[in-house]
Amino acid sequence: MQVVKEQIMRALTTKPSSLDQFKSKLQNLSYTEILKIRQSERMNQEDFQSRPILELKEKIQPEILELIKQQRLNRLVEGTCFRKLNSRRRQDKFWYCRLSPNHKVLHYGDLEESPQGEVPHDSLQDKLPVADIICCDWERLPTYEGERSS
Repeated sequence: MQVVKEQIMRALTTKPSSLDQFKSKLQNLSYTEILKIRQSERMNQEDFQSRPILELKEKIQPEILELIKQQRLNRLVEGTCFRKLNSRRRQDKFWYCRLSPNHKVLHYGDLEESPQGEVPHDSLQDKLPVADIICCDWERLPTYEGERSS
């Protein structure tokens, strides 16, 4: 009986202008649809705002943030290959960049072909100490299309 009442109440909140619109709204609000709506509302209101959930979230947040940081650093150490665009917008060469394992130097350079696997640090001609990076001007960076090197 509660579900029927909720169907009627939800259909009426849309302020249908005719009896046909009201009937149509009732048909769209089936028993399973009402249950889904209830479950969604419960999860949004109660569960995630309860004290134990908030305390747990606060407790594990530093650990999760550290994990995210480590994953990002590991991806930088792996390196990434980009297609390099020439002046005619052709993508015939590649550009590779990776962070050194001690996280102190970015190694980068041009490649003739897309690498299969990891590119050794010594084959990358250019180096940039991370300590020398002051800021990044994202608007002035050239456009490269990223390509995963695996």
